[in-house]
Amino acid sequence: MPSYNKTGSITLMVIFAIAIFSIGNWIERHQTFTLLSAFFSAAVCYILILQQDKSRLSFTIGFLARLLLFFSLPTLSDDLYRFIWDGTLLTQGMHPFEQLPGYYLDEDVPGITLELYERLNSPNYFTIYPPLNQGIFWLSALIGNGDLLLSANVIRIVLLGADIGAYFLLRSILEHTGKQVSLAHWYWLNPLVILEGIGNVHFEGMVVCFLLLGIYAFHKGNRLVSAAGFGLSIGTKLLPLIYLPVLFLTGSKNRKWTISIFAGIIAVITFLPMLNAAFLSGMTSSLDLYFQSFEFNASLYFIVREVGFWIYGYNQIAFIGPFLSICAFLSILLVSYLGFRREWDVSKSFLFILSIYLIFATTVHPWYILPLVALGILSGFWYPIVWSLLIFLTYVGYTVNGFELPAFIVVIEYSLVVLTFLIEIRNRRLSVKSYE
Repeated sequence: MPSYNKTGSITLMVIFAIAIFSIGNWIERHQTFTLLSAFFSAAVCYILILQQDKSRLSFTIGFLARLLLFFSLPTLSDDLYRFIWDGTLLTQGMHPFEQLPGYYLDEDVPGITLELYERLNSPNYFTIYPPLNQGIFWLSALIGNGDLLLSANVIRIVLLGADIGAYFLLRSILEHTGKQVSLAHWYWLNPLVILEGIGNVHFEGMVVCFLLLGIYAFHKGNRLVSAAGFGLSIGTKLLPLIYLPVLFLTGSKNRKWTISIFAGIIAVITFLPMLNAAFLSGMTSSLDLYFQSFEFNASLYFIVREVGFWIYGYNQIAFIGPFLSICAFLSILLVSYLGFRREWDVSKSFLFILSIYLIFATTVHPWYILPLVALGILSGFWYPIVWSLLIFLTYVGYTVNGFELPAFIVVIEYSLVVLTFLIEIRNRRLSVKSYE
């Protein structure tokens, strides 16, 4: 362990904060060199700060770095504007799943303007955000009342609370499982976590908070709270549904299987406020488009897609997307059963299940990695940390005129992540053999 140098640590923290502030307030996503220089400066400081275990300012600098992002609208993502659009419709008593955004341009809806419409990144698609998120959108639009930054900051306050909750839940779980509580700083100070959560107002941070609540209560034997945590994570983003099989199997030995059932019930309850034919139709349409039309920073999909181009001469995503989804589902069931048979900790099972989902996915945005980082910390795996830093390279694809990600970036990203994973697996096997 390197000796503790207070002056050096503070210097690193100042550089870290300046880098985060610059990305969140000044640098546009198409300014590739400047953006990557700032991010990897923050990444280097992040690693060096946390190498000094005695640094007691880690929580403070992580908190301040998040606050520094409240001064500007997101610079790396335009998802916020759909949040405000949906929230504005809700303030006027309109269901955001009823019509496509273009429909409202001919209607006299207060707050729905051409300027806001032109900021939407998917105006031809139905919204895909569940009712739990929509409630936060409604609150942000109500308080913001047309002020975009104020609306963004209302959402950021909610996400800041979720981040703080996630940090302390991480510490509690680490302490309960006999690990160093200081490992929680690897999530709290992670530059991707800060920028994609508070900075770009993505809700994965809230998913992490609810997941950790479920895991902590699961360890403590509190079934109701555990079910509530897992259910609310599903209500925030449908993806945590993939964890239900392992929850059911893991709990089958001590009647904790009820957690998975109650989690599903709680998730359904969160959908009730907006549940109608329009919601089901709009959500189904959006999910179909997601799996059959969207592609970004994929791994296996890009390989299979190239084979499809070679054989058929055009993109076979309409077939490949659903096919890979089926493969992912079957693989998730297999890993859930394997984790149950080998008595893995629930965090480790979740880690491998989410990793499998992301490997088979046609779309892997940087913020999708946030739950993986927390689960990796709990499970003692570092490849999610490596991935959280490498995936920022995908911003290389953004230009003033659009997006085109060079193939070599994807190759570098996934090659290094897979290599890190294989090294970790090998080292664990060697440790077991040495112990035996």
